[in-house]
Formats: sequence, structure tokens, C-alpha cells
Amino acid sequence: MHTLRRFMNDDLNRVHKIASISLKERYPPELYLTIYRSWSEGFIVAEANGEVVGFICGIKEDEMTSRVLILAVHPLHRNRGIGSDLLKHFIEISSNFGANKVILEVRVNNSRTILFYKKRGFKVVDRLEHFYTDGQDGYRMTRYL
Repeated sequence: MHTLRRFMNDDLNRVHKIASISLKERYPPELYLTIYRSWSEGFIVAEANGEVVGFICGIKEDEMTSRVLILAVHPLHRNRGIGSDLLKHFIEISSNFGANKVILEVRVNNSRTILFYKKRGFKVVDRLEHFYTDGQDGYRMTRYL
């Protein structure tokens, strides 16, 4: 069982650890605080047994668009609906703040994640050449609300 809540500064180390384990990209811890300050409502963590096990963070691109920047769940807690719940909550918050679409980027070779987003209403709308720091292409995906 897990619960969702807004990110707090005390979550920083655990969020950074989960991202480091789960993602190819490496981000400095300060980035998470910058994202939080940009749109605190869009930074949500999932807790299980009092421990942060996943998170989603995003920003408002403009009045009508929110953007998922990072969604990560610790490998030991995957396939339990945590990622789905985080994404659903982020979409609800985006809608409550007036967004009519949510966008995100994903590596073109990350078929599992692409399928995850497609099952939740996202569609590939663009290919982003050399989008990632290692030169790999990405897809932009969009879901209209």
C-alpha cells in the first residue's frame, strides 16, 4: 500500500537516490529543489511504510500545458501501480490548474516506458533528435485532457 503527498525538502536525498538508480540521466540534487520552487504542486512523492518509493515532478509550461520532467519508482517497488497513481495525480493537478494537455519526453528505445504512457492516453507527437545528453533521440508525447 502506498500514499501520495507533495514533496518536502526532507525528501531530497531519497528522491535523488531513486532517480540515480532508475534513470540514465544524472541530475544534481539542486535541480529537484529548482523544480519544486517552479511549481510545488507538480512535485509529488509516493510513500510506502513511511519511505519515499517513487516520485513525479513537472512544471507548468504555460497556462494550458504542464510537462512531466521526471517520473521514477524505486526498482523494488515497481509493478504495484505507484507510477500509474503518480501520473494520474499529476494529470489531475494539471487539470485543476487549467492545463488542457500534458507533455513529456521519453527515450526512443525505452519501449516499456513508451507503452506505459500510451496505455494512459499519451501519443507520440514528435521525434527529438539528440535530445539526451548521450546523444540519443527522444519522443515527445502528449495527452490532451
